[in-house]
Amino acid sequence: MVVNLYDSVADWLANYKKRTVKAATYDRLLISLRLMKKFAISWVGLTELNCDHIQRYLNELSDMAYSRSTIKKQYVLLTGYLRYAYSQGLIQSPLYMGAKLPKDICQPKEKFYYTELEQSRLSPILENSNDISCSAGLLMLLTGLRIGEVLALEWDDIYWDRRFLTVSKTLVKLSTNPNVTFVQDGAKSDSSNRSVPLNQRALGLLRKVYAKTGRCKYVFSNGDMPITYATMKYHLRKACELAQVPYTGCHIFRHTFATNCYNRGCDVKILSRLLGHADVTITYNTYIHLLEDDLEQLRAVVD
Repeated sequence: MVVNLYDSVADWLANYKKRTVKAATYDRLLISLRLMKKFAISWVGLTELNCDHIQRYLNELSDMAYSRSTIKKQYVLLTGYLRYAYSQGLIQSPLYMGAKLPKDICQPKEKFYYTELEQSRLSPILENSNDISCSAGLLMLLTGLRIGEVLALEWDDIYWDRRFLTVSKTLVKLSTNPNVTFVQDGAKSDSSNRSVPLNQRALGLLRKVYAKTGRCKYVFSNGDMPITYATMKYHLRKACELAQVPYTGCHIFRHTFATNCYNRGCDVKILSRLLGHADVTITYNTYIHLLEDDLEQLRAVVD
C-alpha cells in the first residue's frame, strides 16, 4: 500500500506534534494541512516524493497570489515533517534542503501601518471612547502587544511604580474549533514572554481602565473572562470608520507601534525584543520596507 504525503503528515501531526506544541501552534499546523490537501502534492506517494514536487507546490502558491505568511507556513509544515521522515528512514534523502521559498512571494495587499495623520485622527477617538475594546486597541498602539497578549493581560501583570507590564499569557481561539477560547500560560513563543515599558500615556490609559475593571482579574474583562476577539474587532472597526481610516485587522496597531519606534531611531535589535520576536531576522523581514526607505535616503546622498 502506497502512503501519500497528506496521510503521512496528518499521522505525524496527530502522534508527534499534538502533545508537544502549544494548542495554538497545533491549530495553525492543521490549517496548513487543510490547505495542502487542496493541491496535487498531497496525493503523491511518500516514496515517490522529490524536491521538484515541493518546489512546484511552493511556486504554485506564489502564482496563485497566496500571502507571504501563508506560503511560509506551508514551507514550515513540509520541512518539519520531512526532517522527521528523513530521521526515521521514511525517505532516503533530505528533500527539505533543496526546496526554496519563491523570491516573488506576493506582499500583503492590506495596509501595513497607520501614517502620522491617520494616527492623529484615530488616537483621540480610541482615547476618549468609553468602550474598553478601544482602550485595548490604544494599548496595542502604545506597546506593540499582540491582540491575544492584550486580551490575556491581568492587573497583576502591571507594575505601576516601575512603569512596565509583563507578557506571560495569550488568549487563544482555535480556528479549527471557533467555539473554544482559553487563556494559555506562556505567550506565543519563549521570546514572547517579556517585559514591556510603559510611557506616561499608557499608564494614564491603564488607570482609566482600572476605574472600570479594577475589581476583575483581567484588564480588559467582561466579568470573569477577557473580552472576546469578536467584541474587540467590532468596536475597533467602528472606531476606524469614525476616524475615516481603513481597518485591516488588529495587527495593524502592532505594526504601527513598530513603525513609530523605528522612525524614532530605535535599533532593530531593541525593537525585536520589544515585539517579542524569536529572532532579529524576523523583525528585519517584517519591516524590510522601512530599511528600504533608509536605502533610498542613502542613495540620495551619493547620487
